[in-house]
Amino acid sequence: MYFYLSKFLAPILNLTNLLFILLIIFYLINLKTKFRFKFFSNIILILLLLISFFPLGNLGLKYLEKDYILQDNVYKIDNIVVLAGSENIFSTKITKKLTLNDASERLITSVKLALEYPNSKIYYLGGDGRIVKSKFNEVHVAKIFYSNINFDLKKIIFIDNTRNTIENLKAFKNINNLNQSNILITSAFHMKRSMLIAKELDLNIKPYAVDFRSINDFNILNYYQRLNIAENWQSFNIFFREIIGILAFIMFY
Repeated sequence: MYFYLSKFLAPILNLTNLLFILLIIFYLINLKTKFRFKFFSNIILILLLLISFFPLGNLGLKYLEKDYILQDNVYKIDNIVVLAGSENIFSTKITKKLTLNDASERLITSVKLALEYPNSKIYYLGGDGRIVKSKFNEVHVAKIFYSNINFDLKKIIFIDNTRNTIENLKAFKNINNLNQSNILITSAFHMKRSMLIAKELDLNIKPYAVDFRSINDFNILNYYQRLNIAENWQSFNIFFREIIGILAFIMFY
């Protein structure tokens, strides 16, 4: 139920989507009825302008990522746990060529650590988190990646029947409950929620964050030169979705 609810609510859990939907609703109400929502419409417009022209999303991502910028020393790794999310399923399926997204560091770093710790094993946790699924999923894309670089697939355990981070980590715990040294690879903005879930599952695992989105040499003139409203929206939507995910997990688990 939690999974389907999160997927059906996904469009309005995207804050900019929600604000635009509310703005349209209030506009139509103002046209058709005697009720006026000018105050609320103005508030929404102000929020949209703030998100558009100021780096609020980047500041939110800094909050999510700040605890994982400096990596704790790792002396021994038995299991490298990789959360799916860097794979472009549809493009890879259609073009028959590997296509990854901005989170490709998840896969790249898993290989780096596996080479540094040759006795370790990679656990790739994925599947398909879409409501309408296909037979071709994240695991298939990941296998193409590892095969393309001639990495030994025998050193990887693929779990392809999970749909979100909660199911990913539950599946890992179910198949590996040994007292071993585990490390978790995921995007830095997603690590806070992932570690919260791992703690609730009593899973002994250390964070290894990659794909940092908020680190930059901020300067007001450089920011003006590179101003990108769509990018500001995207950053804020990622931050907002993660905060909602954290709150939902705390409330329902």
